[in-house]
Amino acid sequence: MKTGQAHLIVNLMVSAWQSHRIYPAGHPSRQQKTRDCHKQLSQLLLEKTPLHIGQVEGALYFEEHLFVDPHIAEAEALDILNDLNIQGLKLTRGLTLAELSLFFALSVYCIQSGKNIEKSKDLAKLHHLRIITAEHDEENPRAVYNSALQAVDQVFKDIQGGRLPSTDALRNVSRNMVRSVLREKHALFALTQIKDYDNYTFYHSVNVGIISLTVGRACGVDPRQLQLLAFGGMIHDIGKLKVPIEIVTKSGSLNQEEQNRMRRHPVYGVKLISRIPGIKPEVVDMVHFHHVNYNRNGYPKPPKRDISSLVNMVTIADHYDAMTTHRPYQRPFTPREAIFYMKSVSGSVLHPDFLNYFKNYIGDYPIGSLIRLKSAEIMLVTGFGGAGDRHLKLRRMFTAQGTKVQDKSMTELLPDEHDQVVGEIDPISRGLDITDYLD
Repeated sequence: MKTGQAHLIVNLMVSAWQSHRIYPAGHPSRQQKTRDCHKQLSQLLLEKTPLHIGQVEGALYFEEHLFVDPHIAEAEALDILNDLNIQGLKLTRGLTLAELSLFFALSVYCIQSGKNIEKSKDLAKLHHLRIITAEHDEENPRAVYNSALQAVDQVFKDIQGGRLPSTDALRNVSRNMVRSVLREKHALFALTQIKDYDNYTFYHSVNVGIISLTVGRACGVDPRQLQLLAFGGMIHDIGKLKVPIEIVTKSGSLNQEEQNRMRRHPVYGVKLISRIPGIKPEVVDMVHFHHVNYNRNGYPKPPKRDISSLVNMVTIADHYDAMTTHRPYQRPFTPREAIFYMKSVSGSVLHPDFLNYFKNYIGDYPIGSLIRLKSAEIMLVTGFGGAGDRHLKLRRMFTAQGTKVQDKSMTELLPDEHDQVVGEIDPISRGLDITDYLD
């Protein structure tokens, strides 16, 4: 969907809503504006369903378009959502003129009367229009992560089956990732601790998309570019699908011939995505040059032109996820160890400023870190408190005697108490899937 089309739909919806506020039922202007809006929405829903319009961090979005500098209509739409105390709307194919008219009339009535639209019995008549509230938002971090796994899986299956992949699902997931990170900056990142050693490339793709998005957020990337970053991160290794599986999954070191074949995967990736309509140049750069170092070494040979700075962010994410994942030939680094090592190649392999922003953003002990205290208790970092990323919210996992804590026992570690931490623990050594404890 083009930006102009998104603006048009928002304008038509606001105009129809205003006509319901100004004119009585049956007035020709009210009916015409609702018909115009319904016609455009119906055409769009034939191409893509569902459609989402809503708000995040004070900005309106419509599908992949985030209106950070809203026109009058977008600002009015945002006011309407706020007045209704809802996050947004989900529209599905089959939306009728009667349903749309009912929603406009119902929302005007609720705002003017101070009624809660969620409690209206008339909502049951809206079969193809759903209200999304903060409490019932279906796009929670876990749901977004699972949707990303499904979307990447489908793209991989299409390619392996010789079909031209559809990236609509990946684009939708990328949009939802951005909204999730803008809403809860650490929650989605914490889920990148999910690993599947038998499907490394598959899970690695999703995790790199999320971590890339986190790096971008830390670096202050414009929200409109964040979606490209998430999308590019998820398909950065797509070229590995054209490398023999026995090379990709080999547990030992690669011989020279195998290494040369593996190093072709960025080129294979570009050939694959060049067949997909609408791929942005920044995404092509992420697929093509994510193994080109900050100092322009690496592979393949970089072009003489400038490469998108988003590539540097994907490279950081790629390193971080690879280092924190157990491999047959490598024990996983803890998050803190990974950052420490990455700092040693800052300025050569990795962009120094971007890495520093990322380090500060995720904190000294990122969510998902398993730490041991001087008391010998083992704690899981589950969040941050009001004093910033050094104010750790902790869940007790093991007592000082080594007994696993069965109940949800919580505590905190204040910024000036970090000397109580004596080390980090590999969750695998304790038989833990820490993501089971992060929701």
